[in-house]
Amino acid sequence: MTVTSLGLTLAILGALGWTLFDVVRKKLAQKVLPTLLTVWLPLAQVPLLMAWATTTGPFLIPRASLVPMCGSIVLNVGALLAFMQAMRLSPMSLTIPLLSFTPVGTTLIGWLLQNQTPTLLQLGGIALVVAGAITLGLKSAQWPGLRAYGRDPGARRMAIAAVIWSFTAVIDQVALERGAGYWYAPAITAGVGLLMGAVLLLRGQGSALRGASVVLLKNPALLASAVLIGSTALVIQLESLRTAPVGFIETVKRGIGMSGAIVFGHLVFKEPIGLPKILAVVLLSLGVGLVVMGA
Repeated sequence: MTVTSLGLTLAILGALGWTLFDVVRKKLAQKVLPTLLTVWLPLAQVPLLMAWATTTGPFLIPRASLVPMCGSIVLNVGALLAFMQAMRLSPMSLTIPLLSFTPVGTTLIGWLLQNQTPTLLQLGGIALVVAGAITLGLKSAQWPGLRAYGRDPGARRMAIAAVIWSFTAVIDQVALERGAGYWYAPAITAGVGLLMGAVLLLRGQGSALRGASVVLLKNPALLASAVLIGSTALVIQLESLRTAPVGFIETVKRGIGMSGAIVFGHLVFKEPIGLPKILAVVLLSLGVGLVVMGA
């Protein structure tokens, strides 16, 4: 699959959408527990996604795409839990760049499970990504090394999310290749919200869910922004998967996301910015770029 101008445009627009969605989710995570957001945000997006799917064509989710769709739902629940907890516990500029491991993980998964041996360029890119992740732990003139990540709970959770999303990006493209239509977006979103809701209800958090819904309804502008931006970003990403390689899409998404995390983390959340973070973003961007170039 080659990258067309449409694929490039969709990849860039999708990356911008996810970057803005990350900002809104972090604002909401300051008011509602991240685990509760993983229920209400997806469910709130379903009506809008269904309205969009209705205008595009008939309901179409072939049996062949059901297995990858279900797998994607389960994995996304785990990744979203880790992601939302990371956003609440740690600065965006520290945690979001760790998602650069997603395209790297996709390469390694292909190597281990499908005998897709990485090239020298890909191995070099992986090395740069690791170097960039370590650089994110820099504080002033000190070098804490990997211990900085061992101590930071948000960074650990974001790393878990990155590994899981390495699988889901590939699985979603498989489902689309097997004939899943535009209703795939509301179906997978509803599945994530309902599954997460069932887990929390089994844990006895029904009252917490009700309380979170009240808080969200008291912040209608923020909630509406999250629903609109998140739904748009998901639709664009799924459409880009029909027109461009998944590794390319993930690289554009993470590259723009890393830069956006630094900028919005400073402007919106007053997070400090300095040379170590800038250097880390450069290394991570070069790394994921080499991974895709070597494909």
